[in-house]
Amino acid sequence: MNSPSAVAARNASTLDPNRIQQVAAEPSAVLSALSDGDSRRILAACDGAPRTAQECAELCDVPLSTVYRKLDSLTEASLLDERLRVQTATHHPREFATNFDTLSFSFDDAGVSLAFRQVATDGGEDGSEGRSR
Repeated sequence: MNSPSAVAARNASTLDPNRIQQVAAEPSAVLSALSDGDSRRILAACDGAPRTAQECAELCDVPLSTVYRKLDSLTEASLLDERLRVQTATHHPREFATNFDTLSFSFDDAGVSLAFRQVATDGGEDGSEGRSR
């Protein structure tokens, strides 16, 4: 099930691929997504350039059905943005790209918090933050 923030990020980036959408992410969803080796490889593949599911499957040597599940998990955790790749043909596949340069976690008595940073667009200011107990 897609969270409202993942759907908002997905819709915003589909409308304007140059816009960085800051959304609150659940630290537990981010940690869960990052705990999986296939997810980490897919995230790394999408870091250099936007990739389709097929491209991720080929680059990461992961079955396409698994890639779709991992892409959903990474998108719901706000680690990837989803948008359409506009092509001259009638089929416009979805593509996925990272939307941050740095992801940091903080642990304290109140719980776990995280911050996404996009240095190129925010000058290094902390971006979206989430907290989990």
